[in-house]
Amino acid sequence: MPTIAFTAPATVFDFRRSDDGEVVEDLGLLQTLDGLAYTDEEFSDYLADDDRTRGLAALGVTGGDLTFHFSGTGLEACTIYSTPRALNAVELGALCEYTIGQWSDGIGSNFFQERLAEGLAPQVLLPDSRMVRAEQFA
Repeated sequence: MPTIAFTAPATVFDFRRSDDGEVVEDLGLLQTLDGLAYTDEEFSDYLADDDRTRGLAALGVTGGDLTFHFSGTGLEACTIYSTPRALNAVELGALCEYTIGQWSDGIGSNFFQERLAEGLAPQVLLPDSRMVRAEQFA
C-alpha cells in the first residue's frame, strides 16, 4: 500500500521560563523531543469533513499521526498517510493543504495546548507552504 509523508520544520516554545513561551533554539534541548508523537487522533479522521478532501476519505486514505523528529538542525513535524494508490497532483495538493491546516489549527493545536502543561510545546508555523516536503512511496 502506498504511503505519503509530509514533513515541515517545527518551532518549539518553552513555557517553563515565560508565560509567553520563548522560542527554543538549543539543539540539545530540541533533540530531547525526537520521537514525540500525538496519537490520540489521526488526521484522516476528519478528511470527510472538508470539501477539498472528502474524495480522499472516500478513496480510503488512512493514518496521519503527528510525530516530531530531530533532523540534526532542528525539529521537524511529520505526518504519514496510507493510500490504496498513488495520488495525482491535485489530490496530493489537497492533502498537503489539509495537513498544513491540521498542523497549525486542528490536531496540531490540540497537541500544542496539551504540551503547554509539559513546558515544551512544538508547533508548525509555516509562512509558506513550499516549506513542506511531500514524498510518495509505492
